[in-house]
Amino acid sequence: MKKLIFSLLFSIIFSASYGQFDTLGTLFRTSYKVYELQRNNNNGLYRDSKLFTGQDFHPCSVANVGIGLVSLCIADSMGWESNAEDKVLLTLKTITGYTPNVQIDRSPSGFFRHFVNMQTGAQAWNSEYSTIDTGIMVCGAMFCKKYFSQNDSIAKYADILWQSIDWSKTIANPATGRLYMIIDDNGNGLSTSTLPPFNEYMIVAWLAMKAEGNTPGAATQLWNNHFASADSLPSRLYQNIEVLTDHPSSFIPSFTLQFPYYLCHPFTVQADYLQFLKNAQLADSTWFDLATSGEKYEWGLGAGSYPNGSGYHANEINDNSSQVVSPHIIAGFYPIRSQSAEDIKALYRNQKGIYTLPTSAPNKIIWRYSLNNTAWSAPEVQGIDYSTMLFGLASLPQHLGSDFFKRYNNYDFPTSVNTIIEKEPVQPRSFYVYPNPTNDTANTVLINSYKGKFQLRLLDENGVLLSSYHLEKHEDKFEFALSLSWLPSGNYYLEWSSPDFERQTTKFIKL
Repeated sequence: MKKLIFSLLFSIIFSASYGQFDTLGTLFRTSYKVYELQRNNNNGLYRDSKLFTGQDFHPCSVANVGIGLVSLCIADSMGWESNAEDKVLLTLKTITGYTPNVQIDRSPSGFFRHFVNMQTGAQAWNSEYSTIDTGIMVCGAMFCKKYFSQNDSIAKYADILWQSIDWSKTIANPATGRLYMIIDDNGNGLSTSTLPPFNEYMIVAWLAMKAEGNTPGAATQLWNNHFASADSLPSRLYQNIEVLTDHPSSFIPSFTLQFPYYLCHPFTVQADYLQFLKNAQLADSTWFDLATSGEKYEWGLGAGSYPNGSGYHANEINDNSSQVVSPHIIAGFYPIRSQSAEDIKALYRNQKGIYTLPTSAPNKIIWRYSLNNTAWSAPEVQGIDYSTMLFGLASLPQHLGSDFFKRYNNYDFPTSVNTIIEKEPVQPRSFYVYPNPTNDTANTVLINSYKGKFQLRLLDENGVLLSSYHLEKHEDKFEFALSLSWLPSGNYYLEWSSPDFERQTTKFIKL
């Protein structure tokens, strides 16, 4: 009888402790499922959000493509994906222009739109050419190159992507540290879109500095002036806690430090940055203690779906009227605060912020919820924001450990790509539509390339085919009159393709 009682007690104790441990493992696995569900397996692009119910309609988020690439490295390391390398390669081919029928909209200087069509790569939601979204995507590609270091094809396409972007266009003012957030249609920084440090644009500053290599310029000057040491960055106090900021009268969301921690090597390894990461966590949880009536484990100032009709919002200290808890922020702080793991388990144990993915079990994730509007629930989960849940849980010692990111975000930047590009099909030397914009009934298409047969395809801004033209050119320089009288005003794309060359796409505007 005593033996039976002992066995029962042991079973109860073992089950309880195992259940707590397994909670984190299960949430880690379902966190990756978010990205499985957001991926288009035909071309490797990743959707901005996954709806919990209903038909998905969000376009591809370029930043989430970068997160999706990192997620494949995690899945490979955990043994969840048997063909992760093939999936990475498909994504890299698509974003570098080597997947048939997909042409990602890019500025002349190589920057990507914030949102693009999931099938065609055309501009979506009237989005801008974004420096930070491009930067996060490139970090994902370089992370894969480092992780799959024996795969020459992955390295090749990652290097092609890196070399296709003119990072110097992101530098607005080396003296003030201002970076361009938006690149205009001519490929230059938009003067009304600059942002001073500190924020997640540290990633952009780092990439721009690395692109200068052994020839220091404006980007290196900006980096040395502002980012080489966190002690030179602007800060302010919250409850006597010193935190980084990009404006003397406001605070910044916690993800602005977490993204650089996971993707930008200097942040990951420098003690001064890590101290500010610790300060950000303390300020975040302190604000919830003082401003809300939630439990100690309920905190997290992040971004994502938000109640009261605002749709999406990035919360920060003194800017979270709905008292939304961001569990992904809690998890993202794990590398500098082990208690975060206990907080995540407490959320799950008390059924706070539990959502069900439309997939097979395990299918529960923890996501944003409101302390003062308990009837509200988020309609979707945004991939870029949820990334710190996946990354934080990956950093647990029973999973991949915090050194996983330190090891693979120390990217191998190429010094030359000429020999790589020569292996690829030769591109047309120029491809223009002019005048652009136009209110004429016809535009002139100039293709300055090589002789041969080719096809022109006219697409609307959603990537829908409107008309196609099969032509043959007998001279290097070829002009074609494109009739526009039947087109309403709007944005359009013209795609040039040939059996001998890779496709190119250019945008024009009909007034």
